[in-house]
Amino acid sequence: MALRGIPIAFLVVQSCWPTCQSSRKGRTVAMTRVLVVDDHTVIRRGIQSILRAWPEWEIAGEAADGEEAIQLTTNVRPDIVLMDISMPRMGGLEATRAIRKVCPEVKILLLTLHDSLEWVEIALQAGARGYLLKSDTEGELVRALNVVAGNGIYVSPSLDADRVKKIIVDMGSTA
Repeated sequence: MALRGIPIAFLVVQSCWPTCQSSRKGRTVAMTRVLVVDDHTVIRRGIQSILRAWPEWEIAGEAADGEEAIQLTTNVRPDIVLMDISMPRMGGLEATRAIRKVCPEVKILLLTLHDSLEWVEIALQAGARGYLLKSDTEGELVRALNVVAGNGIYVSPSLDADRVKKIIVDMGSTA
């Protein structure tokens, strides 16, 4: 496990993903479908704009709250749900728990302003595979998605890596 904040687990390549022809030197790349969930339209559109610059990411849809996220996840079956924690009607933590029950194969990366380890622990216990801060860079967003897509656990490098590792180890011993 790397402790420099980001990949807590090694990236595992998925061979069953759909592929597309990249405009970058004609290479074929795996495409991962991402559902973007945030109550702020400008955040959703900004994330989509970032991801469209990378041929390996496909936007599966967008939702403005947890209830919409559950419905869309059930209908479109994205590979990853990138979701805000704090939203009206139903927040990201409650939606994470519900999505994991109905679509356990879908990975969830939470995006938030909450930079506390208590929130990280709650998020991971809810079934999230990653925890990204809204203050992180767009490069960190792509890195987080790559780690989660590869079955790793991602936590923002802004948070204490040693304490994050302890949370993950403690969760594993109680599971």
